[in-house]
Amino acid sequence: MRSRRELGLDGSAVGLRLAVAGGIALLASACAQGSAWEHSLGGDHPLVGRIYQVSSERFVDESTLLADLAGADFVLLGERHGNRDHHRLQALLTRELQAMSARPRVVAFEMIPSDRQLAVVEHRQRQPGDVAGLGAAVDWPALGWPDWALYQPIAQAALERGAEIVAADLSRPQREAVFRDGPEVLQAGMVRRTGLDRNLPAPLAASLAQELRDAHCGGIPEPVIEGMFRVQRARDAMMADRLATVAGRAGGVLIAGNGHVRTDRGVPWYLARIRPTARTVSVALLEVREGLDAAAADLPFDYVWFTRRGQPRRQCGSRSATARS
Repeated sequence: MRSRRELGLDGSAVGLRLAVAGGIALLASACAQGSAWEHSLGGDHPLVGRIYQVSSERFVDESTLLADLAGADFVLLGERHGNRDHHRLQALLTRELQAMSARPRVVAFEMIPSDRQLAVVEHRQRQPGDVAGLGAAVDWPALGWPDWALYQPIAQAALERGAEIVAADLSRPQREAVFRDGPEVLQAGMVRRTGLDRNLPAPLAASLAQELRDAHCGGIPEPVIEGMFRVQRARDAMMADRLATVAGRAGGVLIAGNGHVRTDRGVPWYLARIRPTARTVSVALLEVREGLDAAAADLPFDYVWFTRRGQPRRQCGSRSATARS
């Protein structure tokens, strides 16, 4: 477990306490109103709406979560991509973090490849208030993610404070090259500073490979799994590098799938090599499932916020079994 720095931001301690208190009040109010979940599946599960702090092995309230996030340099907010409630909670947390920060925190998106950064910048210069048009500016429909309308409130929460939107993922050509030839095709400086040139510890490498097999129901040949393994690591390293490079002193927020925000081998693994003194906090938004027990589950995150399910659990052999998650 990473060492945890005591809560402290630029500015006076009194100002910080007031900002945290205000953010907590807003978050509690929004959560009380937001209990009307958009999805219905799993609504009777006892974990729905509860927040689990992994280090202490206990459930905490929204105020404890937000106060901890306020003291982090990097906040990673995970998701199941198609779950509307996940995006609603991400937007809520992003807005409150921006309100509590002395300076705007950059907000990085896994969903936007780094070669679209110029499109983001040019759109903001031409139409700074047009958040809806940002999706079209980066050609969102061609990227293959759920509708931009789900992510738009998160971008709105960033832009309301004047925060930068960061295109954080590998470009498609980079993914294809890494799949074929490995991370050596990427910029040497990025590979070195992120630790992408080092092997993951064997247990972590094995768990990532198995996760990739399971995600495709064991139907993918091993050479393909090896290529996907290289791409997954390179994507995590790129997201960490983009976030750390652009964040500055204010810190940043990353919006990404739950697999990318894992503390053991996801983006935090690479952030720790780029910014070893920085504090990263990872929050997974996790759909409940039958038999799920927070105390017994493998939860490689700092916090887990349990939510309803957006769709039935995938079954191997079904068409949806290989969908993004």
